Amino acid sequence: MYIWDYYYRIRMLNKKIIYLILVLTTVVTGLVAQPLVGGFGSDRDMLVAKIDSNTVHWRNKLYPVTDAGELNIYGFDAGDIPVYSDSTYAFRLSLLETEIPLEYNQQVRAYIDLYANRKRKLVSKVLSSSKFYFPIFEEVFDRENVPMELKYLAVIESALNQRAISPVGAAGLWQFMAPTGRMYGLRSDSYIDDRKDIIKSTEAAVKYFKNSYRIYGDWLLVIASYNCGPGNVSKAIRKSGGKRNIWEIMPYLPRETRGYVPAFIAAAYVMNYASEHNIYPAEDEMYFHLDTVIVDNRMSIEKLALALNTSAEEIRNYNPSLRRGVIPFSSNGIVLTLPYHMAVRVAALRNDTNLSNQLNQDLIAMNREIENARPEKIVYKVKSGDYLAKIARKFDVSVADLKRWNKGVIRRNKVSRGQKLKIYSNKV
Repeated sequence: MYIWDYYYRIRMLNKKIIYLILVLTTVVTGLVAQPLVGGFGSDRDMLVAKIDSNTVHWRNKLYPVTDAGELNIYGFDAGDIPVYSDSTYAFRLSLLETEIPLEYNQQVRAYIDLYANRKRKLVSKVLSSSKFYFPIFEEVFDRENVPMELKYLAVIESALNQRAISPVGAAGLWQFMAPTGRMYGLRSDSYIDDRKDIIKSTEAAVKYFKNSYRIYGDWLLVIASYNCGPGNVSKAIRKSGGKRNIWEIMPYLPRETRGYVPAFIAAAYVMNYASEHNIYPAEDEMYFHLDTVIVDNRMSIEKLALALNTSAEEIRNYNPSLRRGVIPFSSNGIVLTLPYHMAVRVAALRNDTNLSNQLNQDLIAMNREIENARPEKIVYKVKSGDYLAKIARKFDVSVADLKRWNKGVIRRNKVSRGQKLKIYSNKV
């Protein structure tokens, strides 16, 4: 067993915890202070791990905390990076009440080490973002009756970055490719990219989970299929002789998928036991009190920002699914995400006839100018390190548009240094 297991079990105990727990932990620690030999440790290791985890659980119930200083219940120094024994990791995972089995093995251990050591700053940022995104995910998951722990998929897919775009063009929190997104009702065109909409993309992910579960009846196989597609999972099952256990079919999955389930389990571990690894949420100015409002006319983000006494950039930050400087017309209206006080202001504008008419007249005039303006054609020379999604993001257009404008030039979704691409964009 690692020295950190003992050292910090003592340092973590707060004077507010009853002295009986301190004495018991000290006695048991003294009895089992021996090296870890084989497997995941002895029954004595498990006992210490249980005392450790239950003590943290009780303390958190008694003394809820919010800031990083108070979250440091172990008394870590700033540079401490603790590493625990296999028995501790395994036992902590077993304490999580989950519908999906979170087994521990050396593959999972490797990803725990990755997240809790080399990617500590990223985990800190994700912990902060999770305060906003996880309640939204959980509301959808609860309504659709899927396991709550599937929220950790968004951690390994996008690190909870709503604007994330992969080198191959997958986008949003759940990293949908455009064709797959359209299969699940996500609009993706020159004006709207629903893959970057929190609610719509989460609902689409849930549809995928439920469809996949109907095929496999196993959530770990569902998770694997989310990475490599159901065809590859079914192929792996056939090659394994019909086995349906994720660990038994692992050798037959695509190479990049073999680490996907272990990464998911490690993400679940680290998100629940970050404090035990001296990792705390980063400070973030993100609004946690957001609301949605339906806008039923095409309008300029700039004019809306003026009416709300904010900046167009701020509105775009809350609505990365909007790809242009306008909110496009939709027969069902466009849902905007805004801080609560701004959403209330939009509702007030609707009810105030004079203000609403004034705003609408300005918006109609501006939109006429936008509609009549022809996008400027530019010729872009591909640079070293460019790829389609990167170029599309640079000029605020879609990958599909790039391919359509450059038929015969773009082949197999690849571009080469020195190629010249035609781009029609309002963003120059």
